This record gives sequence, C-alpha cells and structure tokens, in this order.
Amino acid sequence: MKAVLLLCLALLALPAAAKIAVWGDTQAHPRVQTALATAMAAQIPDLVIHTGDLSHKGDQAAYTRFFELSAPLAGIPLLAVRGNHDGSAELFSANLGRINSWYSSVHDSLLIICLDSNLSLLPGSPQYAWLLEQLRSPLPRILVLHHPPFSSGYHGGDQDLQLFLPALCAKHSVSAVLSGHDHHYERLSHGETTYLVSGGGGGIKRPSFKRRDPRSQVLKLKFHFLLLERQGQSLLLSAHDLRGKVFDQSVIPLLTPTLP
Repeated sequence: MKAVLLLCLALLALPAAAKIAVWGDTQAHPRVQTALATAMAAQIPDLVIHTGDLSHKGDQAAYTRFFELSAPLAGIPLLAVRGNHDGSAELFSANLGRINSWYSSVHDSLLIICLDSNLSLLPGSPQYAWLLEQLRSPLPRILVLHHPPFSSGYHGGDQDLQLFLPALCAKHSVSAVLSGHDHHYERLSHGETTYLVSGGGGGIKRPSFKRRDPRSQVLKLKFHFLLLERQGQSLLLSAHDLRGKVFDQSVIPLLTPTLP
C-alpha cells in the first residue's frame, strides 16, 4: 500500500504534458472564431499557434478585432505566421511583438520555426539562409507557415515550396509542418514528416476539393482547432470540431535531428 501511495505521489509531481493549440484562417466568421477560442481555452493549452490570416483586411483595426474575438485565449503565449491577408510584415510583426515576420521559439524542448511564406523562401534568399541556421539545432523541430506545401483544397499545394521544402524537411528530420490558407483540415504524410493543413478557424468554407493529394490521409471540411500534446518523444494530435468533438487522432513521432 505504501509503495502504491509513493508511486501516486511521484506521478503527481511530474510536470503536466505540454499542450499546444493550433488554429488558423480566422478571418470571416466572428462567432465561429470566439466559439473556437472558448473551446480551445477550455483545454488549458500553454501555447497557441496560429497558421496565418488572423483577419481579412490586414489593417490595425482588423488586428484589434482579432484579439478582441480571441479574448478567451488572452494570457496564453501566441506564435503566429503571416498570412496573405495579414497586411505588411511590419504591421504583423508589431502586433505580434516580433522584430521580424519570421522567427523561432523553443517550447518544451521543441523548436518551433515560424516562416513567412509571403516572402521568398527559395534557396539563396535571406529567409532560407536563416532557416538553415535554425535547422542546425539539436532539438526536435516543427515548421509553421501559411501556404501549405501539400493540400487537396481550393488553393492546392504550393508548387514553389514543393521544389525544395519537403526534401529539406526530410534531410533535417522535421517532425511536422503546420500550415493554413486552405479552409479545411487535412493530415498528410510525406516521408517521415507529418503535414497538417489547419485553416478552419472561421474562414469561408469552400465545399469543392481539387484532386485528392496522394499523400492525404484524412480530409475534412470543418471549422476546427488542433491540440498537440507532448508525450515523451511523440506529439499526440487530436482535431476538434466547433463543438469540441474529436474527429481525428494520430501520433506524430518527434524525429531525432541528424547534425552535420
């Protein structure tokens, strides 16, 4: 009995697994945005990631409105990437408290690399050179950018990104790539990397999908948010609809980087 009690006390003393909430494309339905923010806050995440298009107009009034509608999440750290509707890089950076529109952050020993896919990411660009430096880190890593390399949605995968980013992710053991832009949920797999499209935060639904990407594993047209829960060397993924119901679950292994 004493041993069981000690085990219980030891388990209680362990830090809670980190919870990361993910959403994006919150620009069209205010009630949906607030409902999702409320549902996300109920999960008590310790970090929120936004995959871009915080608003539609990209002016200061729109940013102010975004934070007002997202009030249930106030006080929770936010990492966001700039979408094509988010205005200038300067305005985005000012509202997110960043020096640049691309940056990185370490959370629970996980390197989160936030890119600006409105600017050049091609080899030879300043952002590409910065990304290579980030990928020298020994930490497991995920990328976040607005435009998806792969997608079965209205816009489809970004062909310029497809030229180099998946190969770069494979070479540097990127565990997951998060994006938005298309207003649906999709989980895809390419090599060892999981690709997630999460643009269901309130943007206008586009009911017709293009040709299904052969990498696609789950495809849903739903307002939604995601939870990524750190469990050892994995991220437990759950996708939640507007009512909080889980409609997809998966395990994302945290890959061990191969350092030069």
